[in-house]
Amino acid sequence: MASGRLTRVVVLDFDGTLIDSNSLKYQAFFQLFPDESTQGIVRSVLDEMFEASRYEILAEILARCGHSQSEDLQAEVQFLAAAFNEIVVAGAKRCREIEGAVQALKYLSSRVRLYVSSTTPEEALKEIIAFRGWSGYFVDVFGYPRKKVETLAAIIEREQVGSDMVVVVGDGESDRVSAEKNHCAFIPVHGAFPFAEVARLIEGD
Repeated sequence: MASGRLTRVVVLDFDGTLIDSNSLKYQAFFQLFPDESTQGIVRSVLDEMFEASRYEILAEILARCGHSQSEDLQAEVQFLAAAFNEIVVAGAKRCREIEGAVQALKYLSSRVRLYVSSTTPEEALKEIIAFRGWSGYFVDVFGYPRKKVETLAAIIEREQVGSDMVVVVGDGESDRVSAEKNHCAFIPVHGAFPFAEVARLIEGD
């Protein structure tokens, strides 16, 4: 980041960045396909595209299980997505937060314009955030069907700042790619929230 250009906007991923829900989401797919014959297919699809939306993942699992591309497939995807949503939302409301997440939210929301950008469906995402009492920390919350690259570009335009004043924080490749394509700084999450790294960009060296 250029000297003197301190961060004014921070965009956070949600699952794996603020709450420890990635394993919850991973296991939910296996709950939807409990037959032993489909477990290998589910595992293979998740290994390849875990960061994709649940709709894309479910469609791919069904396709590999032999479902043809048709209206029936789309109806099945919607049915399974609704069941997946019930499992995940219930768990995400109560699962543990990532270490340092609440401290980071309090710190960041008092100093920068703070957003969430996630692949979780937007309505469910807002429901989880509201349940946890976090809504007041964010300027806005964005989820599926929005794409992270386009969401970040829209946030930059909305805030009327240069990309060198925006930081993306997340645990996934989609977060890194969104930052790279919009020429923003990216700070990865590995277990605990990277508080010191984010604070350094906001407060300066």
